[in-house]
Amino acid sequence: MRNGVRLQAHKGVECEYPENTMPSFEAAVKQGYEMIELDLAVTKDGKIVVLHDGTINRTARNADGSEIEKETEISSLTYEEALEYDFGVSFSPEFRGVKIPLFEDVLRLAEENNIQLKIDNKIQRFSEEELEALFEMLRKSGARVIISCWNYAAAKKVVSELPKAEISFDGMTDEKELEKINALAGRDRFSVWIPVDYEMASWAPDEWFASPAKCKIINKYAKLSIWAIKDLASFERAAREYKPWAAETTGTIKPE
Repeated sequence: MRNGVRLQAHKGVECEYPENTMPSFEAAVKQGYEMIELDLAVTKDGKIVVLHDGTINRTARNADGSEIEKETEISSLTYEEALEYDFGVSFSPEFRGVKIPLFEDVLRLAEENNIQLKIDNKIQRFSEEELEALFEMLRKSGARVIISCWNYAAAKKVVSELPKAEISFDGMTDEKELEKINALAGRDRFSVWIPVDYEMASWAPDEWFASPAKCKIINKYAKLSIWAIKDLASFERAAREYKPWAAETTGTIKPE
């Protein structure tokens, strides 16, 4: 925690380690982060893995370190085939040999170290069968999780399937929607994440970004959280102005 704000490591400590890999997540544990944000995908044979993109090309390389010429979707590979690629060397030669992690291994790490996981809303692309496999995995785990939802229906499904899970929205500030989810999950289990850094969230619509008026509305119904912050001055300014419950960082802001 820093300045009374919980810190979430985006894709692990991605500024120092290959994103969405076990070294990045293990570093978040060692450095004292309270939360880890990650992205999930599914292989051809139904294994839930941790990966941001639909393809492996940006973060993976061939076993010899060369770039993967053909665009390769993770859904076109079995897990064993995905293990043939290197997910560390493109970040730095010192991470040569790092493999794509299974989500169940990250869940185990989180449970053993009492660190909370925030699952990105990319799971909205999951089929019903894939979602059920994810829910079953979470029901069996003792890890604490926050699941990002994209509308009220998704939040309702998560609450019904996983009564202990927390709900989050990324950028959603419509007051009627917030009121409905608050009634569903309660304020203590509901967080809304809004961007404050235009460089880090250049793709986000302008109406998502933090302002005193938006933050006041969010705080009525949910725990205000901000993303993604890469420098200390921006963090301290946002902490003073918005008083968030949590803040997401690439790893450049460290817990005290």
